[in-house]
Amino acid sequence: MNQRLPLEVDPVTFEVLNHRLLSITEEMGIQYMRCSGSNVLITGNDAATAIMMPDGALVSVGPYIVTQGNVLPLIVESTQRLTHASTGIREGDIFICNDPYLGAIHHPDFATVAPVFHEGELVAWVGASGHQLDTGGMDPGGFAIKAVDTHQEGLRMPPVKLVDAGNVREDVLAWIMNQVRDPLVGLDVRGQIAALNGGRAALAQLIAHSGIDAVKAVMNGVIAHAREKLSQRLAELPDGQWRETQYIDHDGHRSNIHQVVCTLTKRKDRLTFDFTGTSPNARGLINSTYSGLQAAVLSSMYINLCWDIPWNRGVRDCLDIVTEPGTVNNCAYPAPCAMATISAVIVTIDVTWRCLSHMLLASEKYREQTMAVWSGTSMAPIFAGTSQHGFPFAATEMSHFGGGGGARTYADGVDTAGIVFNTTPNMPNIEDQEAEYPVLYLFRRHLQDSGGPGRFRGGRSGELAYTMYDAPNDHLEGLFAGTGAEMPNAIGLAGGMPGAAIRVARVVDTDLPKRMAEGASLPDSLDAIAGRREILCCKHVRTPLARGDVWYHSWQAGGGFGDPLLREPERVAEDVARRAVSLDAARGIYGVALTAKGEVDRKATHTLRERLRRERVDRLAAPHASGSFVMRGRGEHRYGAIRADFARGEIACEHCGTALGAAGSDLLPSLGEFTTPLRAAGAVRGEDYDEHRFALRHLCCPHCGNLFDVQVALDGVSRPHVAFDFS
Repeated sequence: MNQRLPLEVDPVTFEVLNHRLLSITEEMGIQYMRCSGSNVLITGNDAATAIMMPDGALVSVGPYIVTQGNVLPLIVESTQRLTHASTGIREGDIFICNDPYLGAIHHPDFATVAPVFHEGELVAWVGASGHQLDTGGMDPGGFAIKAVDTHQEGLRMPPVKLVDAGNVREDVLAWIMNQVRDPLVGLDVRGQIAALNGGRAALAQLIAHSGIDAVKAVMNGVIAHAREKLSQRLAELPDGQWRETQYIDHDGHRSNIHQVVCTLTKRKDRLTFDFTGTSPNARGLINSTYSGLQAAVLSSMYINLCWDIPWNRGVRDCLDIVTEPGTVNNCAYPAPCAMATISAVIVTIDVTWRCLSHMLLASEKYREQTMAVWSGTSMAPIFAGTSQHGFPFAATEMSHFGGGGGARTYADGVDTAGIVFNTTPNMPNIEDQEAEYPVLYLFRRHLQDSGGPGRFRGGRSGELAYTMYDAPNDHLEGLFAGTGAEMPNAIGLAGGMPGAAIRVARVVDTDLPKRMAEGASLPDSLDAIAGRREILCCKHVRTPLARGDVWYHSWQAGGGFGDPLLREPERVAEDVARRAVSLDAARGIYGVALTAKGEVDRKATHTLRERLRRERVDRLAAPHASGSFVMRGRGEHRYGAIRADFARGEIACEHCGTALGAAGSDLLPSLGEFTTPLRAAGAVRGEDYDEHRFALRHLCCPHCGNLFDVQVALDGVSRPHVAFDFS
């Protein structure tokens, strides 16, 4: 690591001890999830663990939900600040907190932290966090769709001592259980206690074996190493400024659009994320507090820039966050925020992700690390009631954790790769779901045309449908909390198009009861379900499920990379054969003509692609007035499909060589621009929710029509700003 260490800690010992700290955080998570009976943890790994310094600075985080891991230091800070002297922080104590205004991301994430002492000295903290099945409140599952303030969203705990000197406070645990619907919450909390006790014991063993001075040196040293290595990497990247805007649709009350704006500025070895321009607090549950905002920024940083750098406080030390309180991703008390993780937080990840991707795309050295946005949002399909086994439950259907991966500069995104902030993504086993809950799945499969089109295609998402089965008294209730139905959030890069949006539907008056009584085959697609289809709001209030009703949802996929007309025709033919891409998309988006046998007709494909390029050029309009695109530097560089020769002062289209402007000038006025409906990127791009507010804005070469960028644009919102220096 080339790290300056105390003489008593040699580099080999440093590596061994650092990896032991990482192993302890992972083992804490394994112990937690194996003790818990929670469907959310078992099927989604929706948890986090961490080791922290005495002041709460993050040392190591477990390979689980990194957004949750990022806020555990804030829980420690609130615990130290708010714990009264009469309560004290002592050996064997454990504190629990789920207040978003004191460090948690949202109410369902119960966080526990425990101090670690050595010979009477506080030397570390260990922490665990996990998404709970229920938090009480207006609706089951922790998502109160119609909440207007945080007091309606269920249990909200400041740091409370859950374990006192090694003894569980059963009165506190009983108080928690009195507020929630699902008894498994109690087992889950005890799982966190077990995990922290295990982590504390493992640290004590490590200290006994290696000595407290060595352990302290490694904890401080790994933070310093991350800071130093990230600073070096940032210094290698071009200075510049990139601005992106992303959107949240519907706040649970009205279909208002809320924007998250990020301006990323890179100067030397430091980054600034400025969220000026972000919409004010929403009335409903989509907001996040500052803890969620910081967690989102760090998650984007870890994955895009720190693939070989420890994820700890050293990363946070290299960046600044500029934000105004009272905005949708830094809300002011008492704004509701139970849906923060899958609204403001993940959309903040999307917007910072695309800024960082553009920065990497401008680097010769790190271009191959660039990825388009992954599955742009998450969702919470919840069904609740009494199971066929006779116990009350509130279950979140976790299949949406199989979101599509973003395309890379050299390869397709991975189908159903996961949710990007979950480093060990998982999906439920259908048979296990049916064995535990009174539901029957009709199908779960990849969603055709969901991956963002591009030279390299975004990873596909999925779709599923289920119906009530064997529920006591034929009674079950469902609700839905999702973001990104009117527009997709997984935006492509360098001319790549966005992946699919989400869609929620219910089919009523079906013939399923008759089919099941007769032993007939069940429908295997949404279109095959006989009945009356209803497209549901992406924030759908709690509703009873009638016998035979079918609930359906699909989730977001990954964005594409590069102009779809540059994709190898044989790969399109293979996608069609695998039903990843439809024939209509093959022709209309990729410009590939296939024979009756599914083989590429090369002559017809060439003709079709030339026609599609001419159609782009023919529909060009005057560029949007706002925004700018400026490139400066020395030598020769590529930026997506644009090539710059700064020695000659020329910037040109890489595809046809047409000059686009001079170095240092604003290139936007010389680029071609046209708009299309969102469905030009494929099916399930918001057409079921269309209020004529969004379109695809294409920037292209005015001569050959080659795409440089494709943006999901809200009517009246300015184009992103790009300016960077290759010097």
